[in-house]
Amino acid sequence: MDSAGREVVRGALAQVGESLVRMLRQAAPQTPVVGSEWTLAEAASHVAIVLRAFAGAARGEGVRELPFDLGEGDFHHRLALLNGALISTMTDPDSARQLAVAVDLIEEGLAALLDTTATLDPAEELHTPWYGPGMTRTTDTLTALALGEVMMHGLDMARTTQVPWPIERSVALVLVREIILQMTPLMPTAAGRNAAVSYRIRWRGAPDRQPDLVISFGDGVVSTRETLSRERTDCSLWARPVGTLLLVYGRSSVWRQAFTGNVIAWGRRPQAATRLPDLLCQP
Repeated sequence: MDSAGREVVRGALAQVGESLVRMLRQAAPQTPVVGSEWTLAEAASHVAIVLRAFAGAARGEGVRELPFDLGEGDFHHRLALLNGALISTMTDPDSARQLAVAVDLIEEGLAALLDTTATLDPAEELHTPWYGPGMTRTTDTLTALALGEVMMHGLDMARTTQVPWPIERSVALVLVREIILQMTPLMPTAAGRNAAVSYRIRWRGAPDRQPDLVISFGDGVVSTRETLSRERTDCSLWARPVGTLLLVYGRSSVWRQAFTGNVIAWGRRPQAATRLPDLLCQP
């Protein structure tokens, strides 16, 4: 991520976080979140836990290993177990109080994360054992992941409370590039580990000389890189950044994005586009 992208992500995190806090201050805590098993209070608790953990990692206070075993499952399975364990620590019979506490923690976590990362080297490796034993992520990637958490869970809660939740194309482009480049190698499903296929994403509406993004599956691993060359891949995608961001986070389907013209596939194996969501877990 370059300095311009870094400022886009940090500015968006502050703005979207403020919007989330304002929305949740007015929300009914026991309302079921659209497309989720959580209530608004539980979803807010999840976001609070994530931001507290990220801020701790940025301060160097994060644990290097988790105090409990998440088993040998894939990325999504591990995070699901972790979410369940941690949300239970914030459960309160008084859901209004739980939501109020969660919103305060979201506000504190956002401020701490933004303040701490402002002075860190963007490439510094921070301990993030929830992504795997001994795993680290850079300052830039952790900040982008925080934005993704706030933006996507905020979208879920905005849909629930019928509050507008716009996502700017320029923000989505920086965010989805960072997430795909840095997180996709950690996220293959069983199908992804057995796949042998390559994808090239060209960004619709991107600035001139914006590199394409290549995702390659083979020999049980996933690799990602950006390129300006015109090398061939199995499946090329002409994609709008916002639609791709929703796909990556499981908030839309590839069919919906295709039917609305947000993703167009061609190449030797254009049908491979429909398989891509099944090859990767969500971040």
